[in-house]
Amino acid sequence: MEIKDLDYNIKYDEATKTVKFTGSIRLQNLPAYEPIKSFLRDAAKLCQGSLLTLDFRDLQFVNSSGITTLSMFIIDSRKSATYQIKIQGSLNISWQSKSLSNFKKLWDQVILEIA
Repeated sequence: MEIKDLDYNIKYDEATKTVKFTGSIRLQNLPAYEPIKSFLRDAAKLCQGSLLTLDFRDLQFVNSSGITTLSMFIIDSRKSATYQIKIQGSLNISWQSKSLSNFKKLWDQVILEIA
């Protein structure tokens, strides 16, 4: 599974159960993020009973609507609790350490790796 755009790419690797985000995501509003939200739900369905990794290490930027969409996905995941989430981020990308650590506040079972 993959979403390709001029500015960003989101790819699911079924072998590693990892969703990799690259580029910059600057969509207009929450409804514009619906395909990404649906993509994440589909990836989560493939990970039932195991670990889903969200790899943001190559995502240079995501706007507030994108952070909200990701937050809603974490909350939905917490409610279903049929899989676990690991989030990978980079200390070299300024928005990641603060924003990604907030996901742990939404669901304390999130595994957070920011290096």
